[in-house]
Amino acid sequence: MTMNRWTLALTMVLALAAGVPAPGDAQASDRGRGRGGESAFDDRAITLDEAVAQAERRYNARAIRAEEKRSGDRIEYRIRLLGADGRVFEVTIDAGAGRRRD
Repeated sequence: MTMNRWTLALTMVLALAAGVPAPGDAQASDRGRGRGGESAFDDRAITLDEAVAQAERRYNARAIRAEEKRSGDRIEYRIRLLGADGRVFEVTIDAGAGRRRD
């Protein structure tokens, strides 16, 4: 091997030992990512921000608190809203289905 090949081989070995992805691997690792950077194994139909916007539109209210709750592999969003009449109420949206849970 020439000196350049040795240098390249040594660089690759050191990069692998350090956990740096190879140039072709960087794209493969990004393929499993969704809109918000969550992995493909995270079965969300919508993000928390999208759920808040959806709830505000549907109930003509303003979100005053929003949180993500996990139960095993299921994710739901709990959104507390302030209605136009001053009433505070909470809705729960299933992140996987993107719909309100009753």
